[in-house]
Amino acid sequence: MALWGNLDASNNAPVFADTGGYGATANTQDATIFGNVTIGATRSNVAMGMFGIDTTEKSVTTGDGAKGTHAGWVLRTAYTGPVTSITLNAPAVGTNSYITFTGGSSGAGAGLTGNITANAIVTVNSQNWIDSVTLLSGGQYANTPIASPASGNGTFTLTMGGRANRVFQETLVAMGSIYGDATASDDVNYPDA
Repeated sequence: MALWGNLDASNNAPVFADTGGYGATANTQDATIFGNVTIGATRSNVAMGMFGIDTTEKSVTTGDGAKGTHAGWVLRTAYTGPVTSITLNAPAVGTNSYITFTGGSSGAGAGLTGNITANAIVTVNSQNWIDSVTLLSGGQYANTPIASPASGNGTFTLTMGGRANRVFQETLVAMGSIYGDATASDDVNYPDA
């Protein structure tokens, strides 16, 4: 049996090197790491997935293709971290409420799932001006989420900790002859056009 093929499919993905320690074999590649975009599926607080990237996906300037080194079989690791602080950008009004956190999986075109949502409280004074923002739980995000007040006009700046906003791509097999398009998650990170 060959160690890899040039068709973007789970049964053609490499079954050696970095994938062996995560239970990936020729028979289980699809269920473990192939096309994975779920945080925590293979390692805690990390979204690790193997993707077949053709020359078109590598040359598109959006997504992660242009950031990689070569077309072929790529192991993509998106790290995560918590929100560590929230700053109110300007005086704002609102009500005593919570902040709503949206997005943050991995930023533009990343398509990750599995975030742990942050939790923060907005407190206002008697004139409804926001007095303070208290972060109760930082959550776990691959990219900086968007924070919106439940009511009012507050805008916030978030500071991330851990390894949030970091993506590492390792080319396991460099080849310009890879073809096919196996998963929709592949298209989110590595668009075809």
